[in-house]
Amino acid sequence: MAVESARSVAREVVKNGPLSRSEVARRLDLSPASLTRLTKPLVDSGLLIEGEPQADPVHGRIARPLDVSDELRFVGVKVVLDAIYLVITNARAEILIERTAALPASDPDTVTSTISELIVAATAGFPEISGVGIALGGHSLDGQVVNMSRSLDWTEVPLAERVAALTDLPVTVENDVLALTQAQHWFGMGRGTSDFALITVGVGVGCSLVMHDRVVRREDPDTPTAGHFVIDRSGPMCSAGHRGCAIAYLSSGSIAQAASFGLGRPVSYEDVLGLASAGDVVARRVVDESADALGRLIASVSMLTGIQEILLSGEGIALAEIGSDAMQSGIARDRPEWARPLATRIERMDFSEWARGGAVVAIQRFLDNYPVEFAAARNAATASLRDESVPTLPGKIA
Repeated sequence: MAVESARSVAREVVKNGPLSRSEVARRLDLSPASLTRLTKPLVDSGLLIEGEPQADPVHGRIARPLDVSDELRFVGVKVVLDAIYLVITNARAEILIERTAALPASDPDTVTSTISELIVAATAGFPEISGVGIALGGHSLDGQVVNMSRSLDWTEVPLAERVAALTDLPVTVENDVLALTQAQHWFGMGRGTSDFALITVGVGVGCSLVMHDRVVRREDPDTPTAGHFVIDRSGPMCSAGHRGCAIAYLSSGSIAQAASFGLGRPVSYEDVLGLASAGDVVARRVVDESADALGRLIASVSMLTGIQEILLSGEGIALAEIGSDAMQSGIARDRPEWARPLATRIERMDFSEWARGGAVVAIQRFLDNYPVEFAAARNAATASLRDESVPTLPGKIA
């Protein structure tokens, strides 16, 4: 229990710090004495540090707030069909460097070797890396094995073990939408919000929920995602032969295909958005129909879950800005007039932000497994040796 309480202190400081000791105690409902006992091994081991003295906002005394060490480094990876995106961050998921590598094929061996080579090259010269998080379109029950990835056509691939063997680093794998949700929950738009839904638009359509301050996990890989939620049964067909679902309306490929058909020439997703902004009638119609469908998806997610805060993101979320009026119309059309307006927030992002989600997963796994017991034992041994005038134990916790 004491070990988990100490880890809770570490998580609170990493997520919301710097914080005074009295504020940490208040947030976790701990006595000052308990907080002091739990904090000591975390500070002595170097995970947490004491900041510059300042007035305690609760008690008014001069105190040194707790913060996380700025020496920790984490790697985040995002896998797409034709590329690997990598970032290195600190413990607050602030991106320090970004790297990209082309992915010549999407089979497990090629993905494993490309990720590993990119990690080794990117981390050369960096101080010790504390963890790697890999985000991809797939499902993992244990953070180690990719049990199912329809986009990559994988089943039961031990990706974390393979990459760890080639990099000698602790590795965690996670669904990319869940990883992005964790990042938004701890360090992004959802910070300080206990209940929200994240809807992403891009190559695919994703939806993840945070309820009671916890990310809701989908344990069964054969449960359809929100991308196959039906918007209109008479709508367009998705690649799985499913008519009128969110993917058929909102994926970048579907939008580009619809506009290309109407214009009589091939155009990219970015072209469609640009043409719509410039007033092209066909592109504007496609964008507005898609944005209206996004609004209806938002309304459905809110009414089914009771969540009032909706975060909109993904590499294609400019759709929600360009088609803002149509999206709001779609939301209003499916909700009763007396319903409280939803709070929707939009954040554009590229694939480096998805990779940052992988880094946040690595940060969380690091904190969940931080060796508090060893830190406390080492501190006790060090104190004993000091009493006997023997040099202290060297080294950092691995």
